[in-house]
Amino acid sequence: MSYKKAILSITLALASIGTNQAFTLPKQALTIAPSSSSSSSSTTALSADARFNADGSRVVPYGEANRKFRRDVFGHDDWLKHRRSDRFLYNLSTIVSSGIWRQLGQEVLSVTIIATFVCAWNDLLVTGYTDLEGVSQAALLATAAPLLKLPALPFTLSSPSLGLLLVFRTNASYGRWNESRIQWGVMGTENRNIMRMAAAWSSPMREPDKEKRVAAVQEVGTACYTFMRSLLRHVSGPPDEEAFRADLRAALPEKEAEGIINAGHRPFRALFLLSRRVEALPLSERQRIEVDKACVIIGDVCGGTERVYGTPVPLSYTRHTSRFLTTWLFLLPFALYEPFANSWNHIAMIPAAALVSVFLFGIEELSVYLEEPFSILALPGMVAAMKGFSEQLPQWHAYYTEDEFTDTIYGGEEFSNFPTDATNGMGTERAQLYK
Repeated sequence: MSYKKAILSITLALASIGTNQAFTLPKQALTIAPSSSSSSSSTTALSADARFNADGSRVVPYGEANRKFRRDVFGHDDWLKHRRSDRFLYNLSTIVSSGIWRQLGQEVLSVTIIATFVCAWNDLLVTGYTDLEGVSQAALLATAAPLLKLPALPFTLSSPSLGLLLVFRTNASYGRWNESRIQWGVMGTENRNIMRMAAAWSSPMREPDKEKRVAAVQEVGTACYTFMRSLLRHVSGPPDEEAFRADLRAALPEKEAEGIINAGHRPFRALFLLSRRVEALPLSERQRIEVDKACVIIGDVCGGTERVYGTPVPLSYTRHTSRFLTTWLFLLPFALYEPFANSWNHIAMIPAAALVSVFLFGIEELSVYLEEPFSILALPGMVAAMKGFSEQLPQWHAYYTEDEFTDTIYGGEEFSNFPTDATNGMGTERAQLYK
């Protein structure tokens, strides 16, 4: 009898996966006035889907609240753990605590209930059943009742189409995740390039006062950080609004901070501030053009980030895949009844249906999980790293002495190319334009 109890235990465990643990979010987070760059459709969708507790706080499903804990950044020890030889058994041992599984509670429970109903209806009311003592018992209904079952052929024929839908959906979502990670990597690299050029090229030949040069370099670093912070808020939603405002007011003068906070498009307003800070650097014309090229790249990539954030995988494709998958899995228990005739009262079909639904629903859940990548990428860590980088920038510039800035290396080429004798034309006057 032990195997019967084991099957019952597995069935109950699978049915209880993902009890939809809920987290709460203060209602004020939803009432904060969103940036005018946010679309009205997304605000409407948020309010239409919001559910609130008795105290006014919004109910946040486990999967949504858990996204911030999925911002993985690997180091050496993490890679060793990731590719260790016992990873298969380890991953199998943590299957019940999987965040993806816990998010599928309602769907898996629905399939389990359908499978249990099919099994109970057919065995108790139609064909008869075997009791715990192994004795066959007659059906409870005296009149004939229909046997709930389906042939396996339709599922066999449709499974390749379902598999292709799931593969294409998952690939599209992973592509969005990968593109977003590359975009943020490019923006981080270009911002660091701007700071590097600002610190290395700011010349005492154009600004003899070292303190002013250091301050100008520091303002460029702060502007780079401000841009990254503004873009993080742009793709994070209203819950980040309060922290965003506090960060900007701490980093910038009041006028500049309020200008970005009240801007229609905050990231590009921050990029405008960065351009103005670059313009104030003591650089040559050629050097300024090189720095501005990096600003142009940042603006282009920022547009790509907005495209990913504002444009989902076509909704018709997502909905069709979801409907196909849900219908297929809800009808699957009817086709599993006969294949499990050798198990006690066909009861093995219940955990089998639940397990299949977990894995197939899990694939679709993964695609939704990756479709909006910004809440699972380690963007707050990248922004914090950018802030730390900007704070070190003035020290780098202060390390150099004025003797190390030469005409040919640090942007003095304009002076060396112009004639200094006033009788040789307007060389001195032209040189003054670059100071």
